[in-house]
Formats: sequence, structure tokens, C-alpha cells
Amino acid sequence: MARWNRQLLDKYCKEYRVPLFSFIASKPNDQLKRIRIKGSSLWMWQNQRINRLTVSPSPIHKISKIGAYRNLTTQESDWILFEISENFESILTGTVKNGYERAVVLRDLGREDGVEKVIFGRNLTDFQIKITFLDALWWAMGDEKLFGLDRFVQVDIDDVFVGAQSTRIVEEDVRHLISAQNHFRNFIENFKFLLGFSGSYFRNGDDFEDRGDEILIENAEKFVWFPHMWRHNHAHEHNFTYLESIMVQNRLFAQNMHLPIDYPYAIAPQHDGVFPVHEQMYEAWKKIWNVTVTATEEYPHLKPATGRKGFIHSGIHVLPRQTCGLYTHTQFFDEYPEGFQKVIKSIQGGDLFFTILLNPISIFMTHQQNYAHDRLALYTFENLFRFLNCWTNIRLKWQSPVESAKMYFEKFPEERIPLWTNPCSDPRHQAILPPSMSCSKKSLPDLLIIGPQKTGSTALASFLTLHPNVSQNMEIPGSFEEIQFFSGQNYLKGVEWYMSKFPNETTVIFEKSATYFDNPSAARQAAAMVPHAKLVIILQNPTQRAYSWFQHLIAHKDPIAMSSESLDVILNSTSSESAKFKIRQRCLSGGRYVHHLDKWLEHFSLQQIHFIDSDELRKEPAKVLSSLSKWLDLPEFPFETHIRFSPSKGFHCRLINGKTECLGESKGRKYSEMSQELRQKLDGIFALDNSALFKFLRKNRLKIPDWLEEAVRIRV
Repeated sequence: MARWNRQLLDKYCKEYRVPLFSFIASKPNDQLKRIRIKGSSLWMWQNQRINRLTVSPSPIHKISKIGAYRNLTTQESDWILFEISENFESILTGTVKNGYERAVVLRDLGREDGVEKVIFGRNLTDFQIKITFLDALWWAMGDEKLFGLDRFVQVDIDDVFVGAQSTRIVEEDVRHLISAQNHFRNFIENFKFLLGFSGSYFRNGDDFEDRGDEILIENAEKFVWFPHMWRHNHAHEHNFTYLESIMVQNRLFAQNMHLPIDYPYAIAPQHDGVFPVHEQMYEAWKKIWNVTVTATEEYPHLKPATGRKGFIHSGIHVLPRQTCGLYTHTQFFDEYPEGFQKVIKSIQGGDLFFTILLNPISIFMTHQQNYAHDRLALYTFENLFRFLNCWTNIRLKWQSPVESAKMYFEKFPEERIPLWTNPCSDPRHQAILPPSMSCSKKSLPDLLIIGPQKTGSTALASFLTLHPNVSQNMEIPGSFEEIQFFSGQNYLKGVEWYMSKFPNETTVIFEKSATYFDNPSAARQAAAMVPHAKLVIILQNPTQRAYSWFQHLIAHKDPIAMSSESLDVILNSTSSESAKFKIRQRCLSGGRYVHHLDKWLEHFSLQQIHFIDSDELRKEPAKVLSSLSKWLDLPEFPFETHIRFSPSKGFHCRLINGKTECLGESKGRKYSEMSQELRQKLDGIFALDNSALFKFLRKNRLKIPDWLEEAVRIRV
């Protein structure tokens, strides 16, 4: 790091009391073993081999159990060790062959330079180093509420009656299941297995397996039960009527067998219909089972598992579900894919261990086959709970799915609204789409005209549809040509609703929603759904745009605007809670181009964005449309013969079969002239925004509109 950068970093750390984290690696070919760190009294030893790793007493530790240690049999000799002194505290200690103890992870108390540091002599491949890193993060952030020690664990046994003969549980397996449940309560208070059932498969094995089913039913009250489908049906293949009927069958089975359905929780076989959402399954679930909670491993995608999240849709709370390396085909230790050591590694500081460590709530999917034969599931969870208890201070707990859903969305409220993705881009999702959603034809837009409002976006969309290779979305009742999917309540209607609005197959399909540009969520949501779409942004003088927006409110008889006498009164509003201030923000927001562009450029490349000068669109629409068509790789089209200026309207209109078709009365209104005082006031408000836009366009060698050149020149 350059010296001045380091000085700036140290100054920041001292001023705000922020500790530094540092990782130091050995240099394998370096002959020097003992090295003094530059600018410090700290000595380190490189290329070392250690025999034991111990968690040292330190206020940094929250998760790690102080005093826990393990002997290392590895022959790796690339550890960095630090000498401990009064200015440096060992957090994780390594013991070398001759018995000397040196720090593997060290806390620099900051007595020499005023900056506290946590220095790691090893990367995060070792599980103890990784736990220590989490402890250090917790300590550095200084917020104990952020990371608690409670972890809630739920183990679902899916398909408890489903399975081919010779793979299912028998009476002895059920006895072991009950015994294990009681034993697991030594680690997790009130622990219960959750059993999922498809009633059609009850007593569908051999005599021993049928007896196993019967013993489960006889002990039904010992477990929590939840419904699958009657015949393990795939939801996406069926409509509401069929789904309703098979759910009724499963419910009758539960009633006849006196199964305690204590919670409004259900799991769809293979998570089919949960995500991508099959609306009719959600509706059937609610009608027959009053479901309010489910879980899936498919949102937003199966992999990476660490990226799974939750969402709420149609009143049903969808929690992320985890796998634990056990599937319907994993029944025997010696037949485990890639060897059973893979499971051991996952338990002992691997993926399964950190799944619980890094998630406040872990819902694990298992299958009844995992509790038969070698009972791999019981072995896995027994050893996982023991390992957690040995190495950490984590408190394992159990709670109902309803309580977990409440807790999850209190912790992660930003996940309540789902982030819809294109199901056709994920082969797993594409395979479980309902018939009403097809990937065989284009059903999502290639182009978004995102505004902002009052810049001529409606006229642009109207002219663009003149091209025979271009089509727009269907009209939406209440919003005319605008879908407004990524900027309002329509987003909650889901992917199927959105895809249904693009019925035509043409070279380019587009939608125009001018509310997208300055909406805080639109860029992220649009990028998730149509990441390769192109965007059109119209650049209008923000002073004129703000005035037009206010006049638009007046024309629509907005009561606050009507009572304000003038835009000047609105601009003087200072209370952020007042209705006038909110109108002020609506007038000004769309003109802060670079501020909103930054959000869009977080998700889309600049090459995906086409800028249009609003003045040029108004004066020479055919020229603008030809340029846009070329950018979209469309065949040439004579827009100049299909667009005509209307003297009576005062703007250009479409020419269809020799007849002029103009936009409605609400478009192209003529307003009273803006006063010079108001213009100067708005110019002053937008001065910095205009300057930023000018610099942005010039830096990226993009055309600068005449109005912007003039605005910047006047301010200079």
C-alpha cells in the first residue's frame, strides 16, 4: 500500500476507532524464518508447522469456545506465527514441535500507533481461523444484537411414506427415530422432527415396511406433521381444481389417521410451484390447508446454497431451505458418493457446520430413506450437534415454522418482497414452469423506456411501434400503456402476470414505464428479471421538466398542487413530512439524472443505455427514431414518412394509412410561460446536477444536449 494511502487509512481508523484486519502469508522460498514487521515491534515466524491449535482467552471470542483445541496431524509448514508480548494478545495459539506457543491470530492492542488490529497468519481455509474471523467481525462491529448466539434448527423428513420397496423404514427404524428425537433434546430443547406425508403411499412397501408405517401412525403425536401432495404430485402440471382435489384427499387421510397438523406449514414435492411461483398452488394451499409458511431451496436459485433467501408472496411466508448432503439415494455409509469422508468433512468444520453457524434459522431437508438401513441422517445430526457443542458457544434451539417465519422476516425485512428472476434462464426453474408460462416464445422485453416522466416517453413509445419489427406490451387497465411492474404494486403480481403482457413475437419487444427512472427499487428488480435488456433514458432540461410535472398535477386537479398557488410555494416547503414537500420531491427527483443513473449503472452497463435529447425528440422525431432503430439493430424503416407535424396540436403525430393519429388531450399540453424568477430558482436547484450530467456525458464521449451546454455555460 502506498505510504499516503496507509496514512489516510490510519487516520480514519484512529478518528472513528475502527480496527484493521490483516492477513499475512508465508513466502515458501524465503530463507528468513524470523522477521520483524516493518514499523512495529512485532516479530513473526514464517513457514512454520504446528502440532496444536488452541482458542486463547480473549474478549474477541463470542462464538469460539475458549480453551477448545485440536491436535494437527497435517504436515503443512506454511503457517505464520507471531511472538506474543505486552502489546500483542494471542487470539488463537499454535504450539510448535519444541513446545513453544505463538499466536496464529493476534490482536494488536494499538499501543504503538493508536490503531487496533487483528492479524491472521493463515487464510480462512481452516475452520478455527474462520470462526475466529467471525468473532473478530462481531467484535469490530460492536453490536451484540447483530449476531446472537441462538441458532434455530428444524429437520424435515420429506416423503415419509414414499419410496420403493426395500428402501423404506421399518419398525426398528421408527423406534430409533423416536429415541434419537429424545436424545437430540440434550442439544436442542424441545426438538421435534417434522414429518411430511403423501397419504396415497401409506402401507405401500413390503410387510416389514408397512409395519414401519403403522408404528409411525401409532406414534404420530410424538412428531410434527405437514402435508405434501396426495400422490407426491408435481404442482406445476396441474390447475387449481385438480390441486384442490388431491389436497382434500391428503387432508382426509390426515383426519382419518388422527395426524396432528399443528402448524399451517406445507412443503411442495421437489419444491415444485413454490419458486417459480405457481399461483394456483398457492391458492389451493391457502384454501385447503390454510398454509402461511413453506420453504424452498430454489429461491433465488439452488446454487450457491449460501445465496438462498426468503420472500413473502400471496400471504405465504417462504423460508430458505438447506440441504445436508443426504438425498433419497444416500442410504449406506459405504455407498455415499465420493466417500463418506465427504460427510465427515462437512460436519467437522465444513459446509454443514457453517450452514448453522451463518444462518439464524436452518431448515434441513431429509428423506425417510436417510433414516432406514444405515440411518445416515441420525449419524449426521448427532455428530453435527456434538461438534457444534464442542467448538462453539452456539445455543441450538427449536421453534415452530410459524415462529421461524416471524423471526426471519423481522431480521431480514428487506427480503419480504421477492426479487423476481427470469425462470427461462435457469434450467431447473424452466423444467417446473406451469403450462401458462412458456419459454418456447419470447415473453419478456428486450427494451425498457424508463423515463423520466414528462420528457416525451409516451410519444417515443408511440413512434417506435410504427416499426414493423417492434411491439409493445398489452395495455394495462388503469395505467394505459404503462405496465409499471418494476415501480409499484404490479410487481407483487409476480412473473407470470408480467410475462403474460408480452404476447407478440417480434424482433424487439419493449415496455415504457416512465416511473422506473427515479424509483429506488426499479434498477435492481429490472436487472434481476431482464439483465440483458437495453434501456432508453430521455434527457430533458430538469427545470422545464419540473415545471411541466407541476402543471401536470394542476391539470389532474391534485388538491395539494391546486391549493399551493404556484410551484414557487412548493419549492419553499421544508418539512419532509408535509404533503407539499412530497410534491416538491416528485417535481425535482426526475431531473437529478446522475444521482439516479448511478443506481442503474450498478446493474446495467453503459453500453446497454441509449440517451435521447428530449428537445431533439420533439423537433426531429424521425431522426431520433432512426438512430434508436440502428442502435437496436433493426432493419431500416422510413419513420419520416410515418410521422407528421400537426399544426393544430403543436407536436408531431403518427401517420397511419394517410390519417393523422395524435396522442390524447393529456399529452402535449401548452402551459403558461414560466416566470424568469422561477426559472432562475430551478436552475439554481439543478446547477450541481446539471454539472454532474455534463461531466458524465463528456467523460463517456456521449452527445451533450444543447440545453445542457447552455445551462452549464450560464452557471460558469
